[in-house]
Amino acid sequence: MKKTIPFLCVIVLFSLSGCGRSVKIDYRMNVVGPDNGNYFNWSAGGTNVKDAFDPSAPGENGATGASKAQSTSRFDLAVTYDIPSNAAKYTGYTLPSGLRGLFLYPVSPDSVRANDHLSVTANGKELTIRYVHRDSAYEITTDAAGKIDVTTACKVARGVCSTEDQHTFTLKPEFSKTGSASSDMGDFDWAKATFTPNVFSENATRHYTGSLDTEFVNDILTIKGALKEVK
Repeated sequence: MKKTIPFLCVIVLFSLSGCGRSVKIDYRMNVVGPDNGNYFNWSAGGTNVKDAFDPSAPGENGATGASKAQSTSRFDLAVTYDIPSNAAKYTGYTLPSGLRGLFLYPVSPDSVRANDHLSVTANGKELTIRYVHRDSAYEITTDAAGKIDVTTACKVARGVCSTEDQHTFTLKPEFSKTGSASSDMGDFDWAKATFTPNVFSENATRHYTGSLDTEFVNDILTIKGALKEVK
């Protein structure tokens, strides 16, 4: 028995050293209109956040309306951004950028959802989630059981918009349904764009794996589950 104890200890220590921290997600979003019931709750590394949009909170450029618990920045710093100990700033994304953007809709003004033309279509439990944000179009597809695999479910088409400044984006004619430039992201023609996998950054020193459970009922999208960090 005495000879087996050190061996068992080595196994335990080896197992613990390979375990990354997990991120838990609990999400609700009305994809067709304003809803005070929207929320984005998450936890990671001992941080537990319950968040929603606060119309009275100070926003950017003197405007009001922002995330109650500042998830827009806090989730990036705690989860999305890969910031090695010897780096001054983040060096890559640990999650698909399209998934990160989806998570932030409940803590943003409803105008963001409307402008990005966020939509969900269902084929049984299989969901296709689409939106166009800034200069990129994102598509997230679940499997037949409604699960989002964070390493395979996301696609992106970049450079679909032209921009005059960091806040004004216009669909390029070649990606518009009408063949003309448009400020309406609902005019985006999904068949005209070339999509590539949207995954964690190649230079990231860590990333997340796993799947999230989704449901779409009465225009309400819910996402729940836990992801595991891999280094």
